[in-house]
Amino acid sequence: MGKVPVRLKEVTYSLSANHQYVWRGILHDFSYKTKKRFNDNWVSALWLLVPVFGSYGYAEAYREREKLHHRS
Repeated sequence: MGKVPVRLKEVTYSLSANHQYVWRGILHDFSYKTKKRFNDNWVSALWLLVPVFGSYGYAEAYREREKLHHRS
């Protein structure tokens, strides 16, 4: 049996010039946008994060108290 040549097509995907410009702008301003959003919404962030970290801290303290209670 002989080898049969098979034609292959190469497909290359790339971003258009407009998409490349948009991505460059997004990455360029990322730190500024992050700081601005935090400064504009820091009260809302506190209302979200304080209960989460407070609950976690309370649960860890409770676990430690339970460990110490069972040791004595």
